Amino acid sequence: MSTETALMGKKSEKALIAREKTAMKSLSRRKRREGWIGLAYALPALALLILFRYWPLLFGFWMSFWKWGYVPERFVGLDNYTRIFTEELWVNVPGTGWQPGDIGQSLLITIYYAIGTIPATLFISFSIAYVLFYLSKGKTVLRIIFFLPYITSHVAAAIVFKWIFHPNVGLANGILEGIGLTRQQWLTDPDPILVKIMTALGGSWPGWVPTVFGGPTLALCVIIIFSIWNSLGFQIVVFLVGLSQIPNDLNEAARMDGAGTWTIIRRITLPLLSPTWFMLLIISVIGAFESFNAFYVFSGGEGGPLGSTMSLPLYIFRSFYVFGQVGYASAVSMLLFVILLALTWLQIRFGEKKVHYLH
Repeated sequence: MSTETALMGKKSEKALIAREKTAMKSLSRRKRREGWIGLAYALPALALLILFRYWPLLFGFWMSFWKWGYVPERFVGLDNYTRIFTEELWVNVPGTGWQPGDIGQSLLITIYYAIGTIPATLFISFSIAYVLFYLSKGKTVLRIIFFLPYITSHVAAAIVFKWIFHPNVGLANGILEGIGLTRQQWLTDPDPILVKIMTALGGSWPGWVPTVFGGPTLALCVIIIFSIWNSLGFQIVVFLVGLSQIPNDLNEAARMDGAGTWTIIRRITLPLLSPTWFMLLIISVIGAFESFNAFYVFSGGEGGPLGSTMSLPLYIFRSFYVFGQVGYASAVSMLLFVILLALTWLQIRFGEKKVHYLH
């Protein structure tokens, strides 16, 4: 009996092993099948991504090594990049000294724009979202009102803003006159803000300092105001989603312990919203450096007055379409790509450490 029992046990063990192997093979086949099905579903989106994202990037990189007008003319290697750093970024003007070149000025204007829009938009949108989140009545209507600018045509809205700041018939100058202030040439005054302030105080701008370092002009300030207004809706919605993810028990416990509204915001809301802040900061930086529509509409595509609204994307557009310098414009676009890649890496490298994720 013991021998028969042992034989039966071995047979049962072999049968169990065989069943396990069959089950593993079946699971493996099912996983492979599911993988191929998933890939088939993803292929259309992947094809579009390659066609409209990665292929243009690679093709633009290849074009940057050519002297390319409307047709390829000849291979020039790194000449387009050499031109950027030796002729257009920072130049020595006889009788004036070192001055920012066309790209240097465009990059500085883009930085002014980013500094003017990003912090203000994040702060205002968070403040509005916080009020809307805890509002008891009219919440839905107000959300729609604040989101409308984001879904409105950028070009149409920019044209309306352009008329608001018209020097003769604009509403902005009408308000200034109504409160006893001087009318402004909003979109045609070439003097930067710091130059105007120093002049108003009786001083003068140092001749050895390029005026582009005097900050944004009124025209650029108008573009900044428009961009803040236009971007609020999207960021408000994102902040509202982030606020909804914070457990209400934490706020209630803090209030029971005697914490006020500002303490709750500073100690609970802001830390737990750090992933939202982090994501919006990255998106905002990329969006600011890629901004084009507002600059084009407000300046008529010229980047005036005196290049004070010539952002880097607008400079690339003019080099490509107006002057037909396709290879050179591609090289500048590669420079912009590297700048954005570096800024995004720096934000992830140093900013993610301060992000608190809910578990």
